Amino acid sequence: MQSGPLGRAIVLACALIAPPTWAETAAVDEAYFETHVRPLLIEHCYECHSQSAGESMGDLHLDTAAAMASGGVSGPVVIPGNAAESLLIKAMLYADADLQMPPEGKLADEQIERLRTWIDGGAPDPRDEDMSEAQQMASKPLDRDPSTHWAFVPPQRLSGDDFDSLPDVLPSNADAADADPIDEIARGQAAVKHLSPAPAVNRATLHRRWSDDLHGLPVSSAQIASFESDSRPDAETRRIDRMLADPRFGERFTRHWLDVARYADTIGYAVGGKDRNLKYAYRYRDWLISAFCEDMPYDEMIRHQLAGDQTAEPGSMDADAMGFLTVGRQFLRHDDTIDDRIDVVTRGLLGLTVSCARCHDHKFDPIPTIDYYSLYNVLENSVPPADLETAASPLMLVDRPKVRDFRVFVRGDRSRQGEIAPRRYLTAFRKPETAQFKSGSGRLELAEAIVDPANPLTARVMVNRIWEHLLGHPLVDSPSDFGYRTPAPPLQSVLDELAADFASDWSIKRLVRRILHTRIYHQAATPSELARVSDPENALWTHARRSRLDFESMRDGLLMGCGYLDNRIGGPAVEITQPDLVPRRTLYARIDRQNLPGLFRTFDFASPDMHSPGRYYTTVPQQPLFLLNHPQISHAAQLAVELARQDAAGDPDDAAVIESLFRQVLGREPPPAELADAVRFVSSPPADNPNAIDPRSTWQYGTAMWADDQVTQFTPLKVFKDDRWQFEETFPSPGPMSYASLSRDGGHPAHGDAGIIVRRWTSPANGKLTLNGAVTRPSDQDDGIIATVQVNGQTEWQASIASGTQRYNARRNDVQQGDVVDFIVHSGEGLSFDSFQWRGKLLLQSPTEMLQFSSTDGFSGPFAPERAVSLDRFEQLAQVLFLSNEFFFVD
Repeated sequence: MQSGPLGRAIVLACALIAPPTWAETAAVDEAYFETHVRPLLIEHCYECHSQSAGESMGDLHLDTAAAMASGGVSGPVVIPGNAAESLLIKAMLYADADLQMPPEGKLADEQIERLRTWIDGGAPDPRDEDMSEAQQMASKPLDRDPSTHWAFVPPQRLSGDDFDSLPDVLPSNADAADADPIDEIARGQAAVKHLSPAPAVNRATLHRRWSDDLHGLPVSSAQIASFESDSRPDAETRRIDRMLADPRFGERFTRHWLDVARYADTIGYAVGGKDRNLKYAYRYRDWLISAFCEDMPYDEMIRHQLAGDQTAEPGSMDADAMGFLTVGRQFLRHDDTIDDRIDVVTRGLLGLTVSCARCHDHKFDPIPTIDYYSLYNVLENSVPPADLETAASPLMLVDRPKVRDFRVFVRGDRSRQGEIAPRRYLTAFRKPETAQFKSGSGRLELAEAIVDPANPLTARVMVNRIWEHLLGHPLVDSPSDFGYRTPAPPLQSVLDELAADFASDWSIKRLVRRILHTRIYHQAATPSELARVSDPENALWTHARRSRLDFESMRDGLLMGCGYLDNRIGGPAVEITQPDLVPRRTLYARIDRQNLPGLFRTFDFASPDMHSPGRYYTTVPQQPLFLLNHPQISHAAQLAVELARQDAAGDPDDAAVIESLFRQVLGREPPPAELADAVRFVSSPPADNPNAIDPRSTWQYGTAMWADDQVTQFTPLKVFKDDRWQFEETFPSPGPMSYASLSRDGGHPAHGDAGIIVRRWTSPANGKLTLNGAVTRPSDQDDGIIATVQVNGQTEWQASIASGTQRYNARRNDVQQGDVVDFIVHSGEGLSFDSFQWRGKLLLQSPTEMLQFSSTDGFSGPFAPERAVSLDRFEQLAQVLFLSNEFFFVD
């Protein structure tokens, strides 16, 4: 195959080609340091290692970036990008008896993990000891007039004066009168550089864009044919309005907003056996679908999300909107949970990094520390209802019966109390005479301040997000940071025109409709040679940006292409990482904040741990490997061929089935040359795949004895009940095996060396083996567990885990078919609270292929062992179409 999707898929199988796109590629930045690292250092380290305290034990200061880089008598304590070798982490882990910090006790695993994440992310540190006090005072952002920054001035509509200085670039015909003013601005600024806009795309491409942008689904060939044949002058408007009225628009824009709201179905890390599930999180997601479908004004959406307990009508779903605050991570320290809520409100709605002012005045923006604690007091006085069962929503918060105002925590230290922080809006964006919030916690008054027409940020931030969703790149490159360091975008007047117009009625659908009708949206994705040179970043929007499907659109397109998509709206989350396809849209997938499945991470799903400004896209081998090898793709290919054969019923010609496949997957007919290639392909005999296996057959679950550091007397567990393997029908067993059990993502050992629990994997082929995974003991009670990984009896990794998570990454060369890997858990002296979670991956590079195995995906109860059947030629063709660039890219 030299051309068409068959040939192009071969290229994709080696590496999915991603176009340049906006990204905040660093998950760790200065804001992360200010939010998660500086407070931890202040609380646990500064007392003994800071200039302010006059202490430098070990000649080590930790209160400046330079001092931390130079280190103390033992050398540098931080190696940016390498947490494993950094002395700071080694000291925090208490692994060395002579190097244990802080001395008063080991930090929680969650805190150590934050330090590890910061260091592995490059250890960004904005602290600077080289600036003199005079320089620091002169450069204080609080001394700057906020009105001197473009984003802190209310946006204005375009006027005639905005066009006077622009070149006359519009054609003098009737079409010019229909141009949107923002098109005129964009064309005029491009003309200054002698650039012209790209031509408009054809109707088929336009409809594909609409379908992905508005529904997140591929357009059918019948829909394209209908649009191409519609000669009415308002054909575009009719089609757009129809798509905006479809509930799938609500689903698509809900998924976008869930990234902003850091949605997940679990609370994150928990101790003491606490249930990690957010049982009713899906109700917030379903409220969003309804709100977007009904075109609820955005200002009203904000009021409900911050104060639904006060704005919801009896019997409505609007109290569920407060999931915006409550579906975030629930930290072990309540102050960190409040910080997360301040962050999602300020970055998500206002584009301001207010959490950076937790320990000191914001270093870059006009946000003093007292502003942070003003919002802290608003949210700290918002608590769950006393009786959730009778509350309007299990997601809501209510005002504390007796409001209390906290003082500023000096340097973020709760033990050092400063002045009382009145509950009020941000200093730089309110008039000096504005009264503090008086109604309860002040949440509703905070919402009113955010949606006030005079607020310069709210409309701009939302318009910028919607522009990014529709055109693939935001006008402002940092969608959640509009502060002083963010320069005005080249097309600021376009952003301001849309923002001022949006704030007139807050209609998201009207804003979307307007953008879809612009010439900017209609442009082709091919730049001119001059544009490549003089505007390589396409800052002037002279052409469209070619975009790749995000994870949700990719998976939903797969379901639609094989006729398996379930279009039901709403409901509880479902698990989508099983070997077989699950028909629900990806929007309804269960999101485990603590253990986000590898499938999500492989395809660049937004981290649910914190507010996400936007998606970024990577090109990694795991993406084509999933599409080539995962049972879900085989299942989709088989279903697609079944559907194509039904469509071609009565026609014995192979070409009829092939043409149906093209229509289903790519939304078009194959041209003659491509059809001929495909006919030759399906006519050739399929090659036998001797290595095809059922991944379930590689796993066993049992108990064993531990003697001389070896697993002996391995005995498979006998009973599969309640989604777990256990020793006998009664659970726990009344005998010595007690709680011995293994489930999809964890288990429990029996007691001592006679009751170890073993998850055993047997290699199906010769090759090189790589192991990685994580073991978690949620409880911090009793004496912990011992986790061990052995390959053919040789210990590759072992850890004693009192509480929290330990990760491993081990490489083993030259394993043979039949070799075993044992994942072993011992109890300590006691057996209480020894439930554990274990998720492991195994990557086997055989001489002919790369095979990936997962302890969770491969888990099952009893099944009839059978060899996995290779796909026939038609099914292989369907898989190739799903692998093609044409399927993965919108244009």
